Amino acid sequence: MAENQNVIKGKEILHSILNSYSQVFFSTSKTLAVFLVAISFFDYGAGIGGLVAVLIANTLAWGLGYNAYYLRSGLYGFNALLVGLGVGLFYQPSVEVYVLIAITALTCFFLTVVFQGVLGKYGLPFLSVPFLLTIWLVALSANNLSALNLSERGIFVYNELYSLGGKTFVNFYDFLEKSIPSSFIRIYFHSLGAIFFQTHLLAGIIISIGLLIYSRITFVLSILGYAVAFLFYLFVGIEFDSLGYTFIGFNYILTAIALGGYYLVPGRVSFGWIILLLPAVVLITTSTQQLFVLFRISPYSLPFNVIVLTFLYALKLREKRPRHLIETPVQLGKPEKNLYLYSGNMKRFPAAYPVSAALPFYGEWTVSQAHNGEHTHKGAWRHAFDFIITGRDRQQFKNSGDFAEDYFCFGKAVLAPADGTVAEVVNNVPDNAIGDVNTKDNWGNTVIFKHNDYLYSKLSHLKFQSVEVKTGDSVKKGQLIGRCGNSGRSPYPHLHFQFQANPYVGATTTDYPFGHYLLKEESGYSLKSFDFPQKDQVLANPSKNEVLNNALHFIPGRRINVSVKVDSEKTRWKKLAGKYEWMAETDVYNTTFLRCEKHNGRAYLYNQGDMHFFTNFNGKKHSPLFWFYVSLFKVPVGFQAGSKINDTLPVHLLFGGILKFLQDFVAPLFLFLKAEYELTLKEAGDILSSDSVKMEAEITKKIAGRKVKACTSKIEITQQGDFEIFIELKDAKLKMICKNELD
Repeated sequence: MAENQNVIKGKEILHSILNSYSQVFFSTSKTLAVFLVAISFFDYGAGIGGLVAVLIANTLAWGLGYNAYYLRSGLYGFNALLVGLGVGLFYQPSVEVYVLIAITALTCFFLTVVFQGVLGKYGLPFLSVPFLLTIWLVALSANNLSALNLSERGIFVYNELYSLGGKTFVNFYDFLEKSIPSSFIRIYFHSLGAIFFQTHLLAGIIISIGLLIYSRITFVLSILGYAVAFLFYLFVGIEFDSLGYTFIGFNYILTAIALGGYYLVPGRVSFGWIILLLPAVVLITTSTQQLFVLFRISPYSLPFNVIVLTFLYALKLREKRPRHLIETPVQLGKPEKNLYLYSGNMKRFPAAYPVSAALPFYGEWTVSQAHNGEHTHKGAWRHAFDFIITGRDRQQFKNSGDFAEDYFCFGKAVLAPADGTVAEVVNNVPDNAIGDVNTKDNWGNTVIFKHNDYLYSKLSHLKFQSVEVKTGDSVKKGQLIGRCGNSGRSPYPHLHFQFQANPYVGATTTDYPFGHYLLKEESGYSLKSFDFPQKDQVLANPSKNEVLNNALHFIPGRRINVSVKVDSEKTRWKKLAGKYEWMAETDVYNTTFLRCEKHNGRAYLYNQGDMHFFTNFNGKKHSPLFWFYVSLFKVPVGFQAGSKINDTLPVHLLFGGILKFLQDFVAPLFLFLKAEYELTLKEAGDILSSDSVKMEAEITKKIAGRKVKACTSKIEITQQGDFEIFIELKDAKLKMICKNELD
């Protein structure tokens, strides 16, 4: 046991060191880290200095008890690494130099902690601010550090290359130099190498290869940022070749990577902002060069820090969050993952619609007027709905329809559409005779709810003295609040509903959708999410099913024992057969997930009360937990038999190989790969009963619009909340029995 603990601790230490290198590019990729460690030792003084600084910073973080996640991710070490690289490059190796590196690493570490706290209060990253302050302290003290000898490395590049790899290595480097005559490409590689204080072409080439392997979006952004700066230099007439022998060209590359794909979800708009912001980085770079030359120091990464922090802070002051410029909610460590996951989740959980409102009634109702209605709902009041109940013959009344009581909707229950507070109540307007209207009390009996500071809803034309709530009452979604009537400007009984931005009767309407509702169609019901009902559509609320509700309520601490049987000729599938244990847990963000220790998998989930969602998956793809995630990707806790729902799965989880590699390059612009999810309730009968529930999920891949079937999953959920899932793939069949562990 102690030996296992030592192995785990050793891995943690190794990860913290490697991640300190890759974190310079906002990554925790071990592959990229290996590339970066290797090129840091192209100058042995810089390489040793960087490694010593990382070890000191991480040791301090571990010994003083700082956050283990930040330590493991390399966030406590990467600024010290940059300082160690810089000091190690400037001075000849000696005992005095390594003492200086130790002191600067300690200083940089505590500055990292301080700026983590100061900037963290505003939700901002500390970037390389600690490195800047520390390296400037060293540079400004240089004249007084008489015991240290300045390095002459970097002047005689070929001699140093010879010492690294002999004549063969020198010949290879000479071949590279002659093969790349373009100054544009050469300075791009020099700018990349300068991030790790390397002065020759090969370092930049190796870093670019590492970036390409790690992330195609990051690689494209590095070129985009550099190219925009290059064009602006030419446009305004600034001499560009200086970037080949200074440590400032990387500002353009890092700015593009940070804002184009890391702190913002990659997309056309984030790429567009890179093009707009890079000229500002150029101006800051050239101006600070002129200023800092007075002190004989370099601005280093100052322009990158200024623009990124300024832009991120400005975005946080927005009152509304646009759909196409989204800050990454939870960092997944790779631009592709951020894009593929959140492009789907932005549709599933639209940021513009924080309140998921239900239809304000029981049963099936018909939309008699929608937005921009034929009779009313005009101008500033156009975003409203009128609802009635119709019979099989589409009539809304029985008998002759001369009396309010003849209308099917009259007196029916009216419900609160979402949680909130009662802002206004009108309850004393008499109901009209059929055909008559009350223009004096236009809205009739009305209840207005406040759902948040910007969203209110209004229900009007309610029955005389039927309202059961009063101003100031707190209400829950689905709570009875009154009865449908015929008061106000209402010639026949109906329910008027609208969203609005303030609490006043008569306020103008707001264009806002209902969260989840069922649309009745000839083939059954389809579930609509954050959508707008249309005229003559027949709608209903999904009815909660207790079997589904209990089974999909994954309380932290819940254990699930899983048995998997496999029918396949393929060894990779046969390995999945066996027994597993899953545990429901929460992370530091209070997000619930199912964890499989055997495959180190995590299936993140969110339950909206009326809808279960799986939101993300980490771990071994095609494991049992992965197929559980795929099969139950989106499940309403209640809906009618035969109804269907649709969603889109993250591309990176269903595709791989060369197709996924190519998709990564163009993903911010368009997706030619898609993975579609369709769930159908197969069990006939009353969904409100306590019988088991049977469903079928079909996953379809699309390649440039051409459908390729991925799998079919047949799901049965028993009364005890156990899952029986049969998954049919192209070359395998899986049977999963998932049982709750009894106390």
